[in-house]
Amino acid sequence: MTIDQSPVRITLKAFNAPLEPELCAEFIREHRQVLTDFNIPLAVTPDNSWSEDPNCHVIVALHPELGMVGGIRLQLASEERPLPMALAIEKMDPSIHEALAPYVADGLGEGCGLWNANRFSSKGIPVLLSTTATAIATLAGARRMACFVASYTQKHPLANGFLPLESVGSMGAFNYPTARIRSIAMINPDTILLPNATNEQRHRIFSLRLRPVQRRIESPSGVPLNVDYLIRVDPKLVDITPYFQIELDRMRAAS
Repeated sequence: MTIDQSPVRITLKAFNAPLEPELCAEFIREHRQVLTDFNIPLAVTPDNSWSEDPNCHVIVALHPELGMVGGIRLQLASEERPLPMALAIEKMDPSIHEALAPYVADGLGEGCGLWNANRFSSKGIPVLLSTTATAIATLAGARRMACFVASYTQKHPLANGFLPLESVGSMGAFNYPTARIRSIAMINPDTILLPNATNEQRHRIFSLRLRPVQRRIESPSGVPLNVDYLIRVDPKLVDITPYFQIELDRMRAAS
């Protein structure tokens, strides 16, 4: 008997939150389950008003049999809606608002709400999601990005060009959401050129921007995945017409 060794196929889909209420509802349910599984009571009932916010873009990982197995949000800051990390940190360090303020005028987004379902763990899905969030940042209007991540995952945003926000907390670090978890506030000061990203990640992110609809084999945890990227978003800062023309030319050449 022949055993199928082909990579598992998943889809990474990006969308504006208000346009996909059913996917948002599934995101909320699955995220809550993951938080419950990890016994994080402070975050079990987060503010889910982002699902109606046009300044919020969502990326989900969809498995053909297991359904939604991961997700992340790209939340843009506005005068009416501070970033989720600012609201989380302000009670521990009120200066977080002042620290983020210089980045807001040019467009500041936060990669937040990252989760990976236990039924599809250890495949590197969080790595793919955080990379994709950085890839769509400029097209969504975020020339700068922030994140608030557990210290054991810090290497991934570092590779994408994020730096510790050392002016808050203990060089950017806080015990959050529980005393046993150390989390780091980080900032990516330039999501367009990504000068602080590794060469490998910069090339990957630029590829996703040039061709937001593509299929590629990814192995973020050593397990090969056949990933369909469907991550087009409405452009605000960047004219992506040339990107579409490149894609059309590539398809013509392939045929």
